[in-house]
Amino acid sequence: MKALWVVASVLVQQGLCVIIAEEAYNVKGQNFLLSVLETHYRSLKLPVHFRIEHETSSNKHVEQLDLINELLQEQSDWMVATLSNGSPSGESRFQQNVFIADTYCSLKKIMETVVFEKYDIDGSYIVNVADQSLNEQKVKEIFSLFWKLRIVNVVLIIPGSAEEYHAYTFNAYVRDHCLEASVKLLDKFENNRWSNLGKWFHSSLGNFNGCPLKVGTFDAKPFSMLRATGNKTVFVGLETVIIKTIASALNFSIEFSTPSGKQKWGILDSNNSTGLLGMLQRTEIDVGFGVTGLSPDHSNYLRSSFPSVISQLTMAIPPRNPYTSLEKLFLPFTASSWTLIFVCYSIICGFSNIVCYIRHHSFYEKQQGVIYITWVILMGGPGSYVRRHSSRIYVISLVLNAFIVRNFYQSSLFRYLRSNDNMASNLNTYEDINDAGLCYYMYPTIKHYFVENPWMIGRIRIINEEDGDWDTILYNISQHQIKGVFALAMESITYYVKQHGQKGMVYVSRDTGISFYIAFHFPRISHLKQPFDILINRFYEAGLMVNWLRAYRENPYTWVNQETDNEPIPLQLHQVSGGFYLWMCLMTVALFVFLGELCLAKKKGKLA
Repeated sequence: MKALWVVASVLVQQGLCVIIAEEAYNVKGQNFLLSVLETHYRSLKLPVHFRIEHETSSNKHVEQLDLINELLQEQSDWMVATLSNGSPSGESRFQQNVFIADTYCSLKKIMETVVFEKYDIDGSYIVNVADQSLNEQKVKEIFSLFWKLRIVNVVLIIPGSAEEYHAYTFNAYVRDHCLEASVKLLDKFENNRWSNLGKWFHSSLGNFNGCPLKVGTFDAKPFSMLRATGNKTVFVGLETVIIKTIASALNFSIEFSTPSGKQKWGILDSNNSTGLLGMLQRTEIDVGFGVTGLSPDHSNYLRSSFPSVISQLTMAIPPRNPYTSLEKLFLPFTASSWTLIFVCYSIICGFSNIVCYIRHHSFYEKQQGVIYITWVILMGGPGSYVRRHSSRIYVISLVLNAFIVRNFYQSSLFRYLRSNDNMASNLNTYEDINDAGLCYYMYPTIKHYFVENPWMIGRIRIINEEDGDWDTILYNISQHQIKGVFALAMESITYYVKQHGQKGMVYVSRDTGISFYIAFHFPRISHLKQPFDILINRFYEAGLMVNWLRAYRENPYTWVNQETDNEPIPLQLHQVSGGFYLWMCLMTVALFVFLGELCLAKKKGKLA
């Protein structure tokens, strides 16, 4: 046995080790830890981490090694173990742990090395203290050390009389004793067996017994919204519904709090974080939410749940500038088409001049005026008898104007006359947005999702969270008061359109969205992730998430970035008002010409 531990001691000095025993003990099943490890650690097939500590003057070191040696021999068919007698090295985070100490002070030394980077908060911890003199107060202090680190899956085993051992656990959520480590006798080792071994690690987090949790949020439509109900101000919204359902299932009460001032998410830093993220980092709250997505930066300083809402982070784009009534008259043809029509009309006018006004030419025909005859040839109307030479011009002009130009123009004009003023602009890609000379506006928390996008280099504009809510920003975009697009969650844009789309419409850029996983967030040292994850997955399985999302995604208005032509839309007077304006202008010109002709005729009559 001494030879075996010579090898073990060498491995222990290197920090972590894997020990495989080669000898078997004659007495099997006598160790009070054997059945515990077999029942609770074998199924996960993860390494078991042993951490030992003893007083300097103590001679318990050999006994601790004998205990571990017996465990390894009996469980050698499945157990892979690591052993350390100091702060463990390496990058592993231990989930299945066995702490062995001879006294209360030795255990405190072990707890000084238990840090988040090395030990999993959600892991299992079996603690054995060999000191029989531990009283109830000391036991409570031991559990308080674990609760301070928010480690709740702990079983403390201490020796009793003769060959007996007592197993204790604690519950920090006992009514009237919330957030205190209330000690509970879990089991007894008598006659070489535990009587209640299967229920050791049944988590106390399934029932908070009405104890409160501090929940931080802010006004983030439609995920969390402040509403005045009578004399009270309550929170409603998509994520609020989810957390209230979780609170009902876990039986805890909610104490809402908001960041100071007009801050929302804030800035997450190693020391000086602000807003909601700062409240989480300083452990001022237990849970935080408000359209806050998963990201590497958040995982460095916080813990996050499984995504509660899977959405898109996309660009809200402005509507197309509405056409004026006169613009609609010119839109059917492009500039080159209008130029070609003008050239054709000029050629026809030139031929009319040649035929009608060159008196010494055989083609001469006496007519009243070049403008009048050109109008008759192009548009029709009464005129005097014409010879066959001008008839050819008339036929060619009629085919060009009436059968080609007029038909094309009128068919295209109808589409523009009936078009809605609020149509999505053609900003479907990053290239389209850049070609339009627009910038990308976003909050500081959203910036890190796009900062490495090559299309956005030098075009990102940060909006201060305290400068106003996003409803105001979206309205300004709809009125073209902000020359840019705005990055926001799809549900928030949808909710704005549903509530304020008639006042100021915005649209969604089709090809600029990225996946956005919205979750609940906790302080880095928090035990709430596991119960939240379990319930969120159950909500997905039951279809509750789809039902809750539907209430905020349904939209009575047509706002997607497409034009629907399922049913013909009758023309309204305001859509054809450009024709009336043009008619009024021509009638005004005709009136002045008529008045001028009258004046000129009277003047000639007086002279005669």
